Amino acid sequence: MGQRLDGKGKMKKRTWIYIQPPTAYEISCDICSGHNITWSEFTGCIWCYDCQKDTPGSNSIFDGPIPYEVTKLLGISFDRIDLKTGKRLYMKIKDGKILWEDTPNADDTINNV
Repeated sequence: MGQRLDGKGKMKKRTWIYIQPPTAYEISCDICSGHNITWSEFTGCIWCYDCQKDTPGSNSIFDGPIPYEVTKLLGISFDRIDLKTGKRLYMKIKDGKILWEDTPNADDTINNV
């Protein structure tokens, strides 16, 4: 889920979160296997309310290839929220590259994702 340490060995503060909760991506706590979790303030981590710890989490759809079109059919979004601005950033694929922009895709407005 991303590089967790800065150059000084400290955990990096998160600058964005996915728009859906970690459980939508089948993430669970890797310590207690629980689902009482939210996004951590640190990059690549979740916060487990039961363990009271920031942890990388486990057993998620990010562990393997992601069938993007299938996830859209299942209602899973990879859009993000920029924590500094509070704006929604829409995931787009352009020229084979993934990027996030603050303007929705045409099908996002139709499906109201």
